[in-house]
Amino acid sequence: SSGINAEYGGLMPLQKSICPFRQPPLLQPFQPESFLATAKMGGEPLKSSWKDLYRRFMRSPNFELWFQTKRNEANQRLEILHIQELCDADLYTWMTGKHEVQIVDLLLWIRDRYDVLDRLGGYPGLKENLKSHIETLLSIVPSDLQSTLKPAFQF
Repeated sequence: SSGINAEYGGLMPLQKSICPFRQPPLLQPFQPESFLATAKMGGEPLKSSWKDLYRRFMRSPNFELWFQTKRNEANQRLEILHIQELCDADLYTWMTGKHEVQIVDLLLWIRDRYDVLDRLGGYPGLKENLKSHIETLLSIVPSDLQSTLKPAFQF
């Protein structure tokens, strides 16, 4: 399955396509026939016997389990990469010219990303960075809005 592992790695979007203020990009769909047409072993195209073996594997229940596991791992990596981009983002530059509703939307988005980290377990450094972003954003909204929002951001 090393050929499929290499192919699967190519389905990940490039890191430069990850924007901290938008949904993370989606994985590219796996195209079995495209894989078989381009797969190589030792630098050479696959022989028909290997292609037949891969075709049988891709139709098996084992492949479906393997594929779902790989897809879940890749989606988790994408979530973490996206959250890292969000943690590294310059909020002060982003906030320039933004309306309150956009700031509240970002607050809710960051809270959602925090909940993703909770669900995945671990990542205390990223969680602290997200908390810091939340505190920054809460500090710039009007005080009446702060008192309304703060209960939703107690950790």
